Amino acid sequence: MAESSGSPTASRDVIGITAPLLFGRLFNWALYGVLCVQIYVYSYNFPKDPRSVKFLAYFVFVLETAQTALTGADAHYWFVAGFGDVERLRKSHFGPIDVPIMTAITSLIVQGYFCYRIWILMSRRLSSWICWIIAVAAVTQAVAATWLGIASLVVEKHAVSRTAVYLWSISSAIADILIAVAMTLLLRRASGKFSNFVLIRVMRLTVETNTLTASVAVTTLVLYLAFPNKQYYSYTVDVIGKLYSNTLLVSLNNRIYFREHQPPEHGDSASLAVSDGVRATALSLPRFAVPEPQPRTPTIDNFQLYTIARMVNKGIDDDTSTN
Repeated sequence: MAESSGSPTASRDVIGITAPLLFGRLFNWALYGVLCVQIYVYSYNFPKDPRSVKFLAYFVFVLETAQTALTGADAHYWFVAGFGDVERLRKSHFGPIDVPIMTAITSLIVQGYFCYRIWILMSRRLSSWICWIIAVAAVTQAVAATWLGIASLVVEKHAVSRTAVYLWSISSAIADILIAVAMTLLLRRASGKFSNFVLIRVMRLTVETNTLTASVAVTTLVLYLAFPNKQYYSYTVDVIGKLYSNTLLVSLNNRIYFREHQPPEHGDSASLAVSDGVRATALSLPRFAVPEPQPRTPTIDNFQLYTIARMVNKGIDDDTSTN
């Protein structure tokens, strides 16, 4: 009786460890599939991008590919080679490398990318202090995550330093929130420089992606605090790196939309923005120096011309038949 009564509790304890580790990796792999599509779209549409931009995109992709491979090795260690061994589940294996450390590198790169975008596009007086805070927060989260990874590697356990987890999650959230706020201010200042539907699209994309990563960081911290003896935070922490890398590629690929929907008056500026060295990474939208579009002369499209021609021909035929 004692054995059977203790069995459900032990089973729940194991589920609290295995389910987050398993599903966290499954979510990670799903987002890697999205990243593969993003990198294909980028390589196909922007083969003439500057080398620095290409290096940024491909380096993040290679880094995330290596991270995905390590998460696969972790899954094999816990659920295949160590099937039924509860003690293996408590060991971190490659986990401290692929999640805290490699995720920190990816997030630092992407946050630095957005920080540079803000520095280029915003006035120096306003952008200087915002960029400094973002940079400090990004470096802090990277150092804290690396510290957490090294500490976990030494003792071979998951998330052994609470202080490092706090610094990592809070600093990452601060950086992402500031990026979202700064880009919102930037895009509001740009209103009137190009069509409203494009402005709304850019604003939503920029704010939503950075708000999403900030929300995931905060959720990770909440799960870690609420369930300190469980692995529930793995549901979110395992996907942070993939969210950052996809955010970067989406930002670069978003130029496709502007290239297709750019008004003719902005064509030269749009092509200049795409080919302007590293500054192209900061410009998924036209430069603010673009003059206001002039009223366009009304034109007759093909359908209207075809309709007019039919009406004229019908009138000629009627006159002929009457005569």
